[in-house]
Amino acid sequence: MRKILIAFFIFSALQAWAQDGVGLRSGITVEKKITKKFSVDVSAQTRFNGDISYLQTYLFEAGAGYKLPLGFDISAYYRNANRRKDETKEYKMRHRFYVDLGYGKKFGFVKLENRLRYQHQYKDNDGVTEFDASYFRDKIEMSFPNKTKFTPYVSNDFFINTSSGFDQIRPKVGVGYKFNKKHAIDLGAFKDFDMVGTEKYSPVLVVNYKFKF
Repeated sequence: MRKILIAFFIFSALQAWAQDGVGLRSGITVEKKITKKFSVDVSAQTRFNGDISYLQTYLFEAGAGYKLPLGFDISAYYRNANRRKDETKEYKMRHRFYVDLGYGKKFGFVKLENRLRYQHQYKDNDGVTEFDASYFRDKIEMSFPNKTKFTPYVSNDFFINTSSGFDQIRPKVGVGYKFNKKHAIDLGAFKDFDMVGTEKYSPVLVVNYKFKF
């Protein structure tokens, strides 16, 4: 059963890769555990669009998380992102603050996780107010821990604009690989879907390396 599930995730990712206009998000996260319940982390990420032909966004992020009783956890982050609409435009700086409340529980060989996020993003420059908005995001993830170093997963992220309501979903498939207790990598693919308009999004590949100490 597990081999079938892993094959399904790989096939889904390859389907996303085969479509036109593929994007790529690659990044690195460094996490420091302060106590058994409290940790801090910083990360950097680049985002390429147009069949990975140009750098659209680069960002830096820092935050802290705390483990609550009964499988819950809470975290807060600040993000500084520089984004341009396409390769002909200039980068515009944007700031984002967000807070996550998460919960996870394992049922047999399946682990279910739910993350509720509130985020607010804005620019520090004049001009078009594109991407300035507040959102609630509810992400549901199902992963399949096993005796190997690979952990396949599938998730869906629901976007709810605080002004206009539910407007986007982001299904994703992927697999995590744990080299050891300190080093891990995440490989995945997702695609956004506009639920209220006609916006067409390209599939995006994800590569993220994580180091814990």
